[in-house]
Amino acid sequence: MHNFFSPSLRCRLLGQTALIISISISVPQLLNAQDADAITLAPIVVTSKLDYSGAIEGYLAPATETGVKAGVPLLEVPQSISVVTSTELEVRKPAQVDDALNYVVGVNASTWGTDDRFDQYAIRGFDLGTSALYRDGLPQKALSFSAFSTDPYMLERIDVLRGPAGVLYGSNDAGGMVNLVTKRPTFERLAVGTLSYGSFGTAEVSFDYSNTLNESGTLAGRLTGLFRDGETEVSNSEDDRQFLAGSLTWAPTDLTALTVFLHVQKDKKTPLIFAPVAGEDYNTAWGDLPEDWPYEQSTYNHFKTEQESIGWEFSHEFNSSLSFVQRARYAHQTTDYAQLDYSGATSTGMEYYAFRNDEDAESFGIDNALEWQADFAMGKNSLIGGFDYQRSQSDVTQYLDYSIYTVPYTGASFDFAVTDPALGSVTRSTYSEKGIYFQDHLSLNNGSTITAGLRRSWMDVDIEDQLAGTTSSQSDAATTGMIGFTHEFANGITPYVSYAEGFIQNFGKTISGGTLDPSHNSQWEAGVRHQVGSGLYLSAAVFDLRKTNVKEYDMTDPTWSSFVQVGEVRSRGLELEARGRITDTLQGTFGYAYLDTEITEASDASQIGNSAPFAPENQLSIWLDYDASALVQGLSIGGGVRYRSAAFSTQDNGRETPGYTLADLSLRYDAGEFGVNLSVNNLFDRDYYGVCYDSYGCVKGEGRTIALSVSKSF
Repeated sequence: MHNFFSPSLRCRLLGQTALIISISISVPQLLNAQDADAITLAPIVVTSKLDYSGAIEGYLAPATETGVKAGVPLLEVPQSISVVTSTELEVRKPAQVDDALNYVVGVNASTWGTDDRFDQYAIRGFDLGTSALYRDGLPQKALSFSAFSTDPYMLERIDVLRGPAGVLYGSNDAGGMVNLVTKRPTFERLAVGTLSYGSFGTAEVSFDYSNTLNESGTLAGRLTGLFRDGETEVSNSEDDRQFLAGSLTWAPTDLTALTVFLHVQKDKKTPLIFAPVAGEDYNTAWGDLPEDWPYEQSTYNHFKTEQESIGWEFSHEFNSSLSFVQRARYAHQTTDYAQLDYSGATSTGMEYYAFRNDEDAESFGIDNALEWQADFAMGKNSLIGGFDYQRSQSDVTQYLDYSIYTVPYTGASFDFAVTDPALGSVTRSTYSEKGIYFQDHLSLNNGSTITAGLRRSWMDVDIEDQLAGTTSSQSDAATTGMIGFTHEFANGITPYVSYAEGFIQNFGKTISGGTLDPSHNSQWEAGVRHQVGSGLYLSAAVFDLRKTNVKEYDMTDPTWSSFVQVGEVRSRGLELEARGRITDTLQGTFGYAYLDTEITEASDASQIGNSAPFAPENQLSIWLDYDASALVQGLSIGGGVRYRSAAFSTQDNGRETPGYTLADLSLRYDAGEFGVNLSVNNLFDRDYYGVCYDSYGCVKGEGRTIALSVSKSF
C-alpha cells in the first residue's frame, strides 16, 4: 500500500472512530437528556429515516435525503429525482449498478456495451461513467481503471438525481449523480440464503443476515455476502466476484446512533472488446472475419481487482432543533489489468497492441453537517451547514511499448503468445477537495416550499511523472448555488421550478501530460408532479442544461487514457415518469425522455452544431410487475421493454450507434420460507451494438442471459 495515508494518519482515523463512539456514550450523559426507560426507544432512530435510506416495499420511495440533505418527501425536491427501490432490485436482480439503472428515466445505461470493468451510464446526454457515482452520500469515483465497484446485492436503494448537484456534493458532473445506499442493520431478524445458476455456467451463492445483538435492543448487526464463479458470452472470459459487507448500528438512545460499515471484495472481470465492422471499419475485399469475432479475446486479457473499505455514519440530536450528522469512508483498491487491445484495421489485417496496468488507489471522504430546525407562524424551516473533504490518490504503473500484433482477416485467431511490453510510465495522481456549503429548506403552511443553497469549494490536482521526475499541478476554486420552488395544490398537483449550478474538476490528463481544465454547468428546470393516493407517482419535467469544457477520450491515444475538451455543450429535453402501484395487483415504472443536444462552442469549428455523444434523442422504458396469485398462489410475473434510439459516440458525430429495443422478464414463486426467481435479460436475444466509434469499431451489447435462483428464509 502506498503512503497515501501514513501510519500516523491511519491511527488518527481509527482514533476518530473510537472518539465518536465515546462521544456517543458521553454526550447524552453530559446533557442529562435521557432517563432509564429511554433505551427502549432506540429502534426509533433507525426506523424514523427508513423512507429516506431504508428498504422500500414496492416501486415508490416516498422521500429522499439525496436532493435535500435534511430528508424530505419527493414532492418537495425542486429537481428531478428517481429511486430504484429494494423491491425493484430484488425482482430484477441486476448484476451491476448500471443494469439497475435500465428503467430510470433520462439515464442511458451501459453506454459502453458489454463492459464489466465498472459501471457506465449517461444522464441527460452527458456520459458520466463513474465520475458521478456516490455511496451513502460520499464520492465513489473512478481513479484511472480503479472504480471501487459496488454489487447491487449490497444496496438498499439507488437514488438518481438529474441535473447539477454542486451545492450538496461538490465536484460533480452536469447530468446528475447516482447515490448508492448501502444495506444497514435491522432491529428485526432477517436471514436469507440464495443459490443461483445461469448462463455460461455462472453459479452464485449469497446470504443476508441481520438481527439485534443485545438484550437491551441497542445494538444490531448485518452481514451480507456473495460468491460468484462464472463467465460471459466472450471467449476466455471471467465473471467472478466475492464480497463480504458487514455493518453494526449502535443506538443507545433515540437521539444518538452510530453505524460502522466494513467491506472487502475481489473481482475477476472481462475487459472491453472492440471489433471492426465489415464495410464500415475495413474494406470487405480485405477478407471475411468469423461471425463470432466480436466475442473473441486473447488469453492475455484479464481484469482483476481487490478492494477494502471502512466507514461510519454518526448522528446525534442535541435537542429538538439542533442535530449533527457525520459520514466518512476510506477505501483502497488494487487493480491488475492486461489487454491485447484493438488498434485499427489495415489492408494486411487488424492491428493489436498489448498494455498492462498495475494500479494502487486510495480515497477518503468525510462530510460533517449541522441541521437547525425551527417552527414559526408560516411553517417550518430547516437550515443545514456543512464542511466536507475528499482526497484520492492513484499510482499507475503502465507497461506499453506500442509493439504491434497483426491478425489477418481470413482465419482470424488469437492463438499466439503475447508478452508483457516494456515499462512505459509510472504516474501518481492526487486529487483533494474541500468545501463549505449551506442549504435551507423552507416549508410553508400554504403548501409551498423554497429550497436554496450555496457552496464554496477548493480543488487541487497533482500529476507526477515518476520516471521523468516532473509534476504538473493545478488549483481551482468554485462557487455554486441553487434555488428552487414547489407548491402543492389542494388537488395534489405540485409544480416546481429551479435553477442549479455545478462544477467538476476533470480528473485525467491530455496526451501531452497536462491537467484538464474544470467544467462548469448550470440548469433551469420546470416540472409538475402528482402523487395519486399513497401508491402512484407521476411527473413531467423540461430542462435546459449547459456544460463547459466537456472532456472526451483522445482518439489519437491508443491506450484510451488521455482526453481532449470542447467549449460548451447544451442539452434540452423532456422527461415523463410514472412509478408505483397502479392497481392492487399491478405496479411498476414508466419513463420517456426526449433529448436535444448541441455543441455550441468548440475549438474545432467543425464540431459546432453537432450532437453530444451518448445522447439518444428518444428513450422509452416500461416495467410492470403483476401479482398473479389469482392464477397460482405465490406467483408474480414481471416484464419490461426498453428502447433507445440511435446516438453518436464522439463529438465529431462521424458515426451513429444504431438504436435498439430489448425485453426483460422475471418470474417469481413464493412458498412460505422458499422462493424461486427466473430472470431473463434481453429475452429475445437481440443482437445489437452498445457503442460504435468513428472509423474504429463497435462493442456488442449484452446478449440473452438467464438466471434461476432459489432462496430460503431462516
